[in-house]
Amino acid sequence: MENAMAENSPHVSRGRLEEIGLGDPSFTVELIDIMLSDGQLRVSKLRDAFDAASFEDVGRIAHSLKGAALNIGAGKLAELCSEIDKTVRKLNETIEAQRVEALEAEFRVVASELSSIRSELAS
Repeated sequence: MENAMAENSPHVSRGRLEEIGLGDPSFTVELIDIMLSDGQLRVSKLRDAFDAASFEDVGRIAHSLKGAALNIGAGKLAELCSEIDKTVRKLNETIEAQRVEALEAEFRVVASELSSIRSELAS
């Protein structure tokens, strides 16, 4: 299992998860659980803010989710969040629905990988 944890998947860095979990599988499972629940809540709030055309909130939420994504080594998710944050908060421009949809799709992939890693660690 240690070798599996050292490998990186395309969407989540298992090495980063091991690092922030301090090598403790049960603590890493707790961190994954937090990311799954908190991440889903943030993605839902981002969608709600986008639907309400509250782009400042979209940027703030994207920025927050970016930090969480970087913490677990979800680089592509962090990049999507950063692009949205930069567009709406720094450039004062609106974003297209496709960017939010891409972020939602990437979060689903990250959540799936996290769930798989969680299952490996919990067994």
